[in-house]
Amino acid sequence: MSGLQKKETPEAVFWWDPTRSPEPEEHHFQPAWWQQQDRVMGSSKGRNIAWFVEGEQGAMVLRHYYRGGLVGKILHDQFWLEPVEKSRAMREFQLLQWMADEGLPVPRPCAARYARSGLIYRADLLIEMIPNSRDIFRIMTDQGPLEAEIWQKVGAAVREMHRHGVYHSDLNCHNIMLDSDEKVWLIDFDKCERREPGEWQQANCERLLRSLRKELDKNEKFGWQEAQWDDFLAGYQQS
Repeated sequence: MSGLQKKETPEAVFWWDPTRSPEPEEHHFQPAWWQQQDRVMGSSKGRNIAWFVEGEQGAMVLRHYYRGGLVGKILHDQFWLEPVEKSRAMREFQLLQWMADEGLPVPRPCAARYARSGLIYRADLLIEMIPNSRDIFRIMTDQGPLEAEIWQKVGAAVREMHRHGVYHSDLNCHNIMLDSDEKVWLIDFDKCERREPGEWQQANCERLLRSLRKELDKNEKFGWQEAQWDDFLAGYQQS
């Protein structure tokens, strides 16, 4: 696995991959600082905002961790204090690093922060930005249905992830990217983990299918066609 550097200050714990990021400081996890440096390249306004920033060693995505569900409406970005090694940021960082080292199509993590405050902590993650990429939700909304070959590539990528025993807790059409070479990338591995083979693999695929149907119900311009699931399965089963 790639090297991992770690440092601790009275306010926070930082860790980083020195091949991807210089030693991080507090301001590296503050969007306002990147804006002041005129190094913000854009942002993604999904359920939670992510910032695209120009780092010293390449473009990165800055993401702050938020809670979901009803608890998230109250605590927002506050998590009950736990060891750094068990925090969501550290677990996602290490999983991404392992997956990238295994050759899986995921972005490499660059740096992360775990900031303590009383009985809670907040966390942030910097990962490399996949150049010239868009998620398949946007592509299918703007351009219509994907070609069968693309769906076969998506199926093969998901199967390879499963073959390595990686469970994706939120596999959906927003977390699958295509770059300008039509290579498939998988993103957003918060709350994901490695597991032994089991029924979760089929459930993971079914979750993706539900997300496609859900988006079609909400938006008639979304280019999903039910018959394309056969193309996904062909790629999944042949990989």
